[in-house]
Formats: sequence, structure tokens, C-alpha cells
Amino acid sequence: MSVRVDPSFLPTLKRFGAFDISGCFNCGNCTAVCPYSQGTDTFPRRMVRYAQLGMKERLAASKEVWLCYYCGECSETCPRQADPGEFMASARRYFISQWDLTGLARRLYTSTPFTFALMALLAVVFVGIFLASGGRANPDKLDLLGFIDLEWLHYAGILVLALAGLAALANMANFLKNFIENLPPLPKGKEGMLRDAWEALKGTVLELAAQRKFVDCHSQMTEGEPWYLSRRWIHLSIMWGFLGLWGATTLDLLFKEPGSYVPLWYPPRLLGTLAGLALLYGTTAALLHRLSRTGGSAFARSLLSDWLLLGLLWAVALSGFILEIAVYLPADSPPWGYAAFLMHIVLALELLILIPFSKFAHAVYRPVAILIHEFWGRRLGRGGEAG
Repeated sequence: MSVRVDPSFLPTLKRFGAFDISGCFNCGNCTAVCPYSQGTDTFPRRMVRYAQLGMKERLAASKEVWLCYYCGECSETCPRQADPGEFMASARRYFISQWDLTGLARRLYTSTPFTFALMALLAVVFVGIFLASGGRANPDKLDLLGFIDLEWLHYAGILVLALAGLAALANMANFLKNFIENLPPLPKGKEGMLRDAWEALKGTVLELAAQRKFVDCHSQMTEGEPWYLSRRWIHLSIMWGFLGLWGATTLDLLFKEPGSYVPLWYPPRLLGTLAGLALLYGTTAALLHRLSRTGGSAFARSLLSDWLLLGLLWAVALSGFILEIAVYLPADSPPWGYAAFLMHIVLALELLILIPFSKFAHAVYRPVAILIHEFWGRRLGRGGEAG
């Protein structure tokens, strides 16, 4: 395959993180300590070399960009302080923005004023729409659907999901095009294709569900720190907390009458409560680590994109619990229940509409990149056996 070299690639990449791989002399120390580097792999050393040479396409098609958990062992042991862990994180930010056809992701990653202005604008628009739909706060009873009209809420949610979905599909198509065209061609023949696809899918799901490689990352937690403050546990809490809330919301939409009362032990509500606790715990722990710069190299430096994702997830979870308290209080309707409802809805919609453009996009690109490489590797191996 031909290789295009882009001399401007490394300076551009540096806009997405604070690293200095120009000082790297390719000693291989990062590869020696990386838990993900096995056999003949040269990860992350090979990724660093691609960037130094301006081989953007080769770096874009590397699964290692998405495999990296940023445990920081490579950065902590680098003799030149090149910070390869931050380089890998910067590469992920860069490619999320590169594959976004709207250009919005690049602005979110590189412009703080733009990010704050966009978030404020979205909040003003959503608040204005919902207050215009009703805005009547019943002082005697917590009537949330009298405060925000159900139809307005329904169609606003559909519009946000449609816009975010279309953007995500377009960006994913752009990602797949650029990702796959830089992989080696697959051998001809379809023998064993379904089995290879199944094994690739199974391996990807098992890795993502348990984050097993985190166990080998010794720098994921500081000495003497309890296991429940490790990055693996925090990451799992955030991931499964969000997925659990998504599932509970979906079940509510399918089986629950809007605005109707259900007990706390109603299965979707119970699932939502437990998932919300997991999400609140994980985001709180991650934010405290970032504020104190403890818990490993990944928390030693934070960009606005890190604060934006964690802050939105934390605020959505917290406002959800405040709203739940207001709904289940035995006393009369608390006036702050309406404010909690409005805040929760607005924050949730902001989070959803930013999924294709923010750091959240890695939750989509990472599984797909790993799955494609798993499948590609199995097919290439099968072609070699046939040959």
C-alpha cells in the first residue's frame, strides 16, 4: 500500500493535547512496559513513529489508538518525558474531530469560548422551548407534565435523537471509509466468515464489558489506594451506569404510562436508581481524581473535553436523583422539584446532542475499531493457513 506523509500532521495533533514526542528516540521502553504490547507488537512505540513521520493514515487505521486505556505506565517510565500516554489520548481526540463532517468536534476540542457559548445557547433554547410549552407550577401537587407539556418534550427528544443520530451515522460512515481503506486487503473466499465474525464480536464484547486489560495496568491506581477507586472500577461504573439508565429509560417509554406513579421497586425504576448510583459514584470519583490530580497519569492533566463529559454525566445523574426525591417525598409538592425536572431534561438533551462530537464519541468508535481489527486479523490468519 502507498503511504502519504503529511509534515503538518504532528503540529496539528499537538493542538489536541500536551505531549512532546519530538523528544522520543525510539528506545522501546514504552513498548516494554505496556500491558497491551504482546508478541511482535510495538505498541505504543509504532504509533509514535507514525506520528513523527506524518503517516496520518497508518495511525488512523491502528486499533491501538482505541485500545489504549491511558494507564500511564509508558509516560511514567519514559526517559525523555515524551508522554506517549497523552499522545495516544490526543490521537483519539484528533480523529474524533477529523471524522466529524460538521467541524463541530474540532471546535469543541480546541476552543474554550466556543464550547461555553454553545452549551449556554443550547440551554437557553431548551429552557425557552419547555417553559413556552406550559410553565405552570402547581403549588399543591407536583405536576411535571403540566409544567412541561408531554408532546413538546416528546418531539424535542425525537428531534435531538434524530440530529445526533444522523450526525453519528455520517461520522461513522466517514470513519469506516478512512479506517478500512488503510487496512491490508482481505483474502478471497468466504470460508469460516461467520465463525470469524462471531469470535470477533464475542472477544470485543468480553473486553469492553469487563475492561480486563485494566487489571494489568499497574499505574491505574496509586499505592495504598482501595480497589474501588481504581480507574478500572471508576470506568466500569460510568459505563454500566450510563447503559443501565439508557435501558431503564427505554423500558419506561415502552411499558409505562407517562406521568403515572410507580413504586421504587418497579423494575425499570429500580434499574434506573441502581444505574444512577453507579454513574454518580463513577463520575464523582473521576472528578475528584482530576481535581486532586491523583489516581494515575490519566488524571494528572485534564482538558476541557474531559470536564465537559464528566460534568454533564455527573449533573444528569445528580439532577435525576433530586427529581426522584421530589417525586417520592410524602409531603406536599416541593417547588424545587420543577427546577430539578427542567434542569435534568435540559442537561440530558445537551448530553445526547453532543455525543457524536464530544469525548463521548470514543464509546462508539472504540468498539467498532476493535471489532474490525479482530475480524480482520482472523480473516488474514485464515488466509495464511489456506496459503
